[in-house]
Amino acid sequence: MTIDCREAAPIRHKGEQLRAQLGKDIAIKAFKEGHPRSRDGAIISVVHWTSVPSQDKNLVLDVPFHGTQSFVIWSPVNVQFMVKDSEKHAATGGWRFADFANGRPGGKALHETFFPCHVPAKIS
Repeated sequence: MTIDCREAAPIRHKGEQLRAQLGKDIAIKAFKEGHPRSRDGAIISVVHWTSVPSQDKNLVLDVPFHGTQSFVIWSPVNVQFMVKDSEKHAATGGWRFADFANGRPGGKALHETFFPCHVPAKIS
């Protein structure tokens, strides 16, 4: 798997978290081509951190910051993975989900919440 940060979705503020979304080449290609469905073999990963407002937002730039507030990464929250295999994971639209926090995998109850959450995004 090749991860190219130039191909990752930009880190953005959402609530109290910063998130980076990364994908295996096959997932990035599907996204760029506008395909709503990823092919088998696609892997998507999301890294979440808590964020804090940056008090030094203008000290590192030569020009004023374009937003009203900037944020910096603080502590890690979790890492999530989605792996596409239509045959093995038919019950969840072909996707298998994983979540790791503090170096430990999430339990079955947590993973059962993932597919219903992603149905509106039409990821299958």
